[in-house]
Amino acid sequence: MRWEKKDTVQTTASIPRFERILSSAFDKFYDVLTKNPYLGDFLKDADLVRLKQLQRQNFIDAVSDDEEAFFARYKRLGVKHHDDGLPYVEYRQSFSFLQTLLIEEANTLGNDRALRNAVYGYIEHAKNASAAGYLERMLEKDTNTLDRQLHQHIDIRAVKDHLHWILHVIEDIRTLNATPSIEFDCRKCDFGRWIVGEEARRYFPDDALRTTIEATHRDIHLTTHNIYRSILQKDYHKIFIDYIILVRQSMYLYSELNLNVTQQELIEESSKDTLTGLLNRRYLEDIIASEIHLHTLTGDTFCVAMFDLDHFKKINDTFGHQTGDTVIRAFADLLRRQTRKTDKLFRYGGEEFLAVLPGTSLTEAVRLIDKMRVAFENSCINGIDQTVPKSVSCGIAQYSPADKSDFRHLIAEADRKLYRAKQLGRNRTES
Repeated sequence: MRWEKKDTVQTTASIPRFERILSSAFDKFYDVLTKNPYLGDFLKDADLVRLKQLQRQNFIDAVSDDEEAFFARYKRLGVKHHDDGLPYVEYRQSFSFLQTLLIEEANTLGNDRALRNAVYGYIEHAKNASAAGYLERMLEKDTNTLDRQLHQHIDIRAVKDHLHWILHVIEDIRTLNATPSIEFDCRKCDFGRWIVGEEARRYFPDDALRTTIEATHRDIHLTTHNIYRSILQKDYHKIFIDYIILVRQSMYLYSELNLNVTQQELIEESSKDTLTGLLNRRYLEDIIASEIHLHTLTGDTFCVAMFDLDHFKKINDTFGHQTGDTVIRAFADLLRRQTRKTDKLFRYGGEEFLAVLPGTSLTEAVRLIDKMRVAFENSCINGIDQTVPKSVSCGIAQYSPADKSDFRHLIAEADRKLYRAKQLGRNRTES
């Protein structure tokens, strides 16, 4: 996909005619955007009159760009919207909607097929360049994340080699190198040879699970084939979409390794709380940053829930610290049983706990957390007096793009909801 001068609006219609359809289309475009509850959040503080004028002029100025300048202009636009927190799918849908409006306006000027084709080509090239902007930002973040992971304690050499393999793919995408610098055959790469070997069998005694890991690894290689075909065509949209699939497949692969191979070898022991076995706060920032990154790419939401055991000081003072520790372990065990493998659980401090719930809306989170609250209240804890009070107060916050600049805003919001639950009498869930 290339922006060639012969495709420009300038060769098929005068600039004033293009300005005319732009003006009318932009009025309709912004009218619809401001009524969209989601996109409205990104525009509520904007000077819409000035914004329309700036974008309209940007469209006009781009008509005179050569291929390189045009690409750079719309790549910058993609970077800006990524940095503003607008998910790619929303951005591209909005661009496609604008394309429809422009062609409709072009039809009002008569049966000018050349003008319609030029407008269509203009937007397609702009969308492709914008995708390059989103892709650039994502590659930067993923490179930093993988570099951090490579510096962690990973004893399985094949896992580390596969992280390097992904980094080579990222570099080939960044440089548009269509000649792979990786091993394409999933049976011949380091991880592919490892997964069918004796060491992997020791880690994966379950044949079905090992087969699932092999299938995921094979899918990663197939997706990468698609990426290199799109690199050859310089189709940034397809590269972007397949790269998102590659990231998700890789996250699943490493999640299975993390959860089923051996947490002792893939996560530093210092990241765990010794009393409960839950994560401590050391990796909280990285985990929330990862969820924010996924939200930016896909629009998927997530929630953070905070828990505080009610009257815990009274438990320690009345029944002793050993009983208090038993209650803490019992609640941690309940958290593990009643959450999903994808949820991340932390002992936040003392009698406080925190859960990160990926792909979960506020409504879903309230239903899940309140079910856990009731289950804890009704539970029987072995080894302690049944008169020991057992209840927990819960606060839940859903991620908002406003939290992007500082993840602590999200945690502070969940903490405020938790404080409200305490104020309203404890043993309740607030959101």
